[in-house]
Amino acid sequence: MNAVPASVHRVGILEDDPDLRLYLEQIVGESAELALAFSAGSVAEAVARSAAARPDLCLVDLQLPDGSGLDFIAALKATASPARCLILTVLGDRESVLAALRSGADGYLLKDTPPEPLRRAMLATLVGETPLSPRAAAYLLEIWRSTPAAAKLPSDAALTAREIEVLGLFSRGLSYREAAASLGISAHTVGDHVKAIYRKLDVHSCTEAIFEARQLGLMTPRN
Repeated sequence: MNAVPASVHRVGILEDDPDLRLYLEQIVGESAELALAFSAGSVAEAVARSAAARPDLCLVDLQLPDGSGLDFIAALKATASPARCLILTVLGDRESVLAALRSGADGYLLKDTPPEPLRRAMLATLVGETPLSPRAAAYLLEIWRSTPAAAKLPSDAALTAREIEVLGLFSRGLSYREAAASLGISAHTVGDHVKAIYRKLDVHSCTEAIFEARQLGLMTPRN
């Protein structure tokens, strides 16, 4: 793979349909801000190729010949890779949406998303936003509206005001270092807050923590 400028974001593609995979490669290739890191048709191939390709963003299908795209996300999140993951699937049911977001996915779109909105969604995901299909967004809004504020959290697991503040900064796309600078604390202290948040909410990723906090009424959709 040829070297690309540092300002260009490297995109990995996990899609088993050859025609759709080529279509996605073309969308990436036609953007001056994106470059192809790898393109794979199976979970095993994507796991193997992502280690060397070091993508910034991965487009991930859910239904693959050798498993689920969520298996790839789990493998990716277990490494030191900072790659964000945008689900691109035909599955629009409630269970698939929630399972993907709980697994650490950073966005959820359907495969009928037109090229330009898809390109914008990729760029938005890269800066910390969470693009969602209208159906996926409706599911999350439904959950948020129906969940009592913090009622489901044990009294000893409530997030502190500072922990909620840290999550709010992450939901806006800030990094550990940027959040620390904004709060006037060290990145190490931010890390301690994150560990406490993960433990209290029983989650394993920032995206999942933000989702759970919103579901429990600890954060508003604007945070």
